[in-house]
Amino acid sequence: MSFSANEIASLAHKAARGAGFPPRQADVFGAAAVHHLAAGGTPSALRRALADPTDSPILRLPLLTEDILRALTLSGPEVTLTLQPGDEALALAYTALMHIHIERSVVDRPEGAPPRLTLCADLDTPTRTRLPARIDAPADLIEHLSGLAAKTLVAPSVASRNAGAGAGNIDND
Repeated sequence: MSFSANEIASLAHKAARGAGFPPRQADVFGAAAVHHLAAGGTPSALRRALADPTDSPILRLPLLTEDILRALTLSGPEVTLTLQPGDEALALAYTALMHIHIERSVVDRPEGAPPRLTLCADLDTPTRTRLPARIDAPADLIEHLSGLAAKTLVAPSVASRNAGAGAGNIDND
């Protein structure tokens, strides 16, 4: 199925909120999900990230981007940072959100060591990653994201109607 970047970002954001993630992290995850899928990333990485709102790349990777900017400012154009196991699948998608010119970025896992991200970037050259007009996403991923997003909806009730939920009488004509 083909979707616009905004449709994917919005659905992934709502899915993260439905899974129990804080609003800011859910928002960043929505944007990262777009970059991940546009780069040919696996849907399973998105599902795994949404699985546990207490231990997830959704919580850690926004902090990693702050560390990258700090490290680039202090040490120069190339940095290597250690990743938490499980974060490597989405790390490059989060770095794409940084709006700096990244000349090279690699995630590797040396034998017997935690995964790490190495990138070479130019802080003085702002850039935006170009996304395709449409992004293909498998139906089962969309179904999974939609199921989580549905958890953000309030069940209809007399109390919610009296509090102003739903369309008013004038809106239903």
